[in-house]
Amino acid sequence: MTTSTTTPRIIAVLGATGNQGSGVVRALLQKRPLNPASFSVRAVTRDPSSPQAERLRAVYPEEEVSGRLQLVPGNVYDVTSLEHAFDGVWGVFAVTNNRIPGQLIDTEEDLEHELVAGRNIVAAAKVSGVRHFVISSLPNLADASKGRFQKVFHFDHKFQIEQLAKSELIAVTALRPGLFYTNVQWVQYCRRNENGIVRFCPPVPGNKTADWTDPSYDIGIYAAGTLGPIPQSTLVISYGIEVFSLGPEKTASKVYPVVSSKMRFADLPAIFSTVRYQPAIFDPISLDDWGATVARTVGKGYEEDIRQMMEWIAVAPDEKICYGTMTPQEDCSWADLRVRASTFQEWLRRSGWQGP
Repeated sequence: MTTSTTTPRIIAVLGATGNQGSGVVRALLQKRPLNPASFSVRAVTRDPSSPQAERLRAVYPEEEVSGRLQLVPGNVYDVTSLEHAFDGVWGVFAVTNNRIPGQLIDTEEDLEHELVAGRNIVAAAKVSGVRHFVISSLPNLADASKGRFQKVFHFDHKFQIEQLAKSELIAVTALRPGLFYTNVQWVQYCRRNENGIVRFCPPVPGNKTADWTDPSYDIGIYAAGTLGPIPQSTLVISYGIEVFSLGPEKTASKVYPVVSSKMRFADLPAIFSTVRYQPAIFDPISLDDWGATVARTVGKGYEEDIRQMMEWIAVAPDEKICYGTMTPQEDCSWADLRVRASTFQEWLRRSGWQGP
């Protein structure tokens, strides 16, 4: 497949109406269409006529009219539909979900659907001759914990899909996000006490550190960047040297942790109070409460997975980043891409979140 400096290359974006995918769509379309680094977007969604798809269209009416944005059907459990969606594209942004929309995870075996989806995505990309495959992934916590925590399936399955892609495709770049700031919108992370005080409550020691990500913004910045002047408070990249623009020649086989500077869990309430002028505390719930709360929402089959994730976070080495799996020296995001992930303050201001 040949490319031109005047004809935008096509990037297929999976999960285009979701948090990560919509951020990638936005970052790709922010590039000026006549810029040599510009791209056209093929937004892949289960139903291009869904309310979520219509909302995406409403944000980019000019881009859809001009042909820079096209919404197409694609189902990760139907490899033929993915082959059609990937036909003629130069690159793919891939993301898989540990949940099936509208369904509970009743057993641990139910989580294996993510592996099925990942295999289909990789197979379709191979058949379609995709030149650059960028995947949202996570590290292998079974390996990181030396076998202590072997049931963090929503991490380890993504890692397995990443490894499969690297073995089957021409060029693969992995983005590994930290904990999502949006998680604080879930009751197991944050709740409001009867007295009105906001209580941040993950079941970890307050002095434990972790790195975080704005999933609807940072993933897009790392994958596709933005071009032109942007506010200092959100400065991450100015000249389009992110993963897709650098291309497979410079980013293939690399892993970029999409993570902020590490922050103590006990710092969450202080930062929130500074930005929102509301009283807040850090008061962790028990691990049992954490697991049971998640199970009621997601399903019993996810309970041990999410428990072991927090157990690992509580003991992961603080001197390492990306869930304690990489040394800071291994992170070449700034050297290669000139990007950094958002701070909690930036996410609060960008999202407008006022607490639970």
